[in-house]
Amino acid sequence: MKHIELFAGCGGMSLGLGRSGFEIFFANELSPMAGETFAYNILNEDIEKCVAEGKTPTSTLWIKSNFKNLKERLNENPLSTREGKFSDLNFKVDLNKKLLIGNIDDLLEFFIQQPKLIESLKKKDIDLMSGGPPCQSFSLAGKREKNNEKNQLPLSFSRFAGLIKPKAILLENVKGITSPFMEDGEKFFAWLEVSKAFALEGFVPICMMLNSKYFGVAQNRPRFILIAYREDVFREIYKRNKDNKVLSLSQEFYEKTALNRNSPENIGIKEFKYYDIETSPDLFDGIILPKLTHSERQFVHAGEAINDIRKTRLAYTINHTPGKYACSINDLFYKEMPFKSTIKNHEPRKHDFTVEARFRFYQVIEQFQNGLKKGAVDLFTGKNVSKELQKELIEEFTHYSLLFKDKKGRKVLMFPDKISEVEELIKSIPTKKHSQRSLREFEPAPAQLTIPDDLCHYDSEELRTLTVREMARFQSFPDWYEFKSKVTTGGSMRKFQVPQYTQVGNAVPPLLAYRIGETIRNTLLSIKDGKSNKN
Repeated sequence: MKHIELFAGCGGMSLGLGRSGFEIFFANELSPMAGETFAYNILNEDIEKCVAEGKTPTSTLWIKSNFKNLKERLNENPLSTREGKFSDLNFKVDLNKKLLIGNIDDLLEFFIQQPKLIESLKKKDIDLMSGGPPCQSFSLAGKREKNNEKNQLPLSFSRFAGLIKPKAILLENVKGITSPFMEDGEKFFAWLEVSKAFALEGFVPICMMLNSKYFGVAQNRPRFILIAYREDVFREIYKRNKDNKVLSLSQEFYEKTALNRNSPENIGIKEFKYYDIETSPDLFDGIILPKLTHSERQFVHAGEAINDIRKTRLAYTINHTPGKYACSINDLFYKEMPFKSTIKNHEPRKHDFTVEARFRFYQVIEQFQNGLKKGAVDLFTGKNVSKELQKELIEEFTHYSLLFKDKKGRKVLMFPDKISEVEELIKSIPTKKHSQRSLREFEPAPAQLTIPDDLCHYDSEELRTLTVREMARFQSFPDWYEFKSKVTTGGSMRKFQVPQYTQVGNAVPPLLAYRIGETIRNTLLSIKDGKSNKN
């Protein structure tokens, strides 16, 4: 089945959908840094090698750029390219298996100016268009945060869908899209506004709140998902599932939106709903909504995901690590690799004694009971803590090994002999960061972070932040998937650069995309083959 990916990122969605039977036709991604990773893993194009050899990429095209030179293109601010004078696109361009780097609105404008290209795409009858545009403050009523171009992106996505008319749409977004936002005293629900946008383009939406941990991903990652089917496709699906209440509600919403085309603000939150996997698990049976594969007792824990690669001083070979979770992911997304290929992106970041000692405290704090954990965090971050609680906390710390320096200046884990030793250690490692914490070994990892310093390892012998590879494991990327460009960034460059940690943190877990892709593919096949969808 043919697939177009918008807001492609580093390729997590495309990898998962590819495994479920969708072949990438073309993809679009704003960031050249994330695009480099996508091109390398999904399209087998090494842009870094192209730069070194002075070659022009064949599968990666720039929509607009301020530069001709490939090396400069990889490092330019993608937010500055709207007026770029250089483009790799023309009316003769072959889009098959291409990555188009740049702003989606520039790509949309290019397509609008090429009606023959649009017609040729329609004739290909694209099966699926997917993506994850920022949606949190989007509203069709025009009530958008001022000077925030991102709020137009869902509309760009829906307009793209309206042009090309794929059979199905898949949109992924953060949980926050379901929380209302206020503009000029009015309350808006972004997820509902996005649903309207696709309905007005001829697609019938089905909305849900999933969590990756229910699909075998080693991460507690709630995500909003919208699946929408082209009206004629939905009609065929509905014929075969007349008693399905999910489809019935979507049909009603679609019809009401059509009747209120000129005044979509008349459609309110009472007209539609999304289905939460936490409160309505019975609906996630694989017929219309994806089937959950893991119950609470079967969730994959953080330790199961990364224990087998915890010692970063060792070199690990792809497909030869003992972890069952990694083996299952590597088997599902299997790729033939050269003999004894080493796992990449597993280099630890360097920390001084102060940071390592602080990380050990975070590890210990995770074991505190009876409300002492919050008090310990307050103590570290300079908040007021009563003398009674402070005394209780410091005494509690004496029951755990902490990181000290011995008389020769060597770092050593040891149980403190005196409370005064704990007090002195705490005074020497203060922090103002409230977001830092330790990973919990026997729970799914928390929602993926894009800033590496916020989370440290759970192992007392690994007083460090997580590596890119470990975070990729939590996201269900196979070990052969290599992340490109710089590892991390800081300062003002965070506004536009997408380094490896951010690429992983922003990605759709491939295993989740695979499970959703299976559902969409089976639904499309059921109407193609004229078979019932209830198998």
